[in-house]
Amino acid sequence: MTTTRAIPFDTAHIAGADEFHRATAEQFRQALGAGVLMSLGATQLAAVPGRFDRGGLLFTARILPFAQTGDRYAAARNMAVLISTTPLDEIDVEVREYARGIEHAKIEGVYIDQLARAVLALDYDGPEPLNPSYWP
Repeated sequence: MTTTRAIPFDTAHIAGADEFHRATAEQFRQALGAGVLMSLGATQLAAVPGRFDRGGLLFTARILPFAQTGDRYAAARNMAVLISTTPLDEIDVEVREYARGIEHAKIEGVYIDQLARAVLALDYDGPEPLNPSYWP
């Protein structure tokens, strides 16, 4: 028996992908590469309309969340990662916890050649949400 989790994004941003959205998601997947996706423990990759209905990629990643004290938890949690194209042809990356729906990180204004480094910056256990070695 499989359990269904509520995806912590607005349904309009994640339901009803068409061929254009699938092509955009494939470009994002290729730009990220298998190494970055494996580093995050990415599963359940799906083409979605995205925030601005210009195409996007949604997947589940294993990321260390923050506790209320500001420290990181010891164990990684499943988080939803939504990568969307903006009207300015930039890329936004949003990360939310599945369990609580809380935003973990948001990266705006990324270009396709920077996407892999920006997403890899999520795989970090320091005091900031993003690894400063990969993303300022």
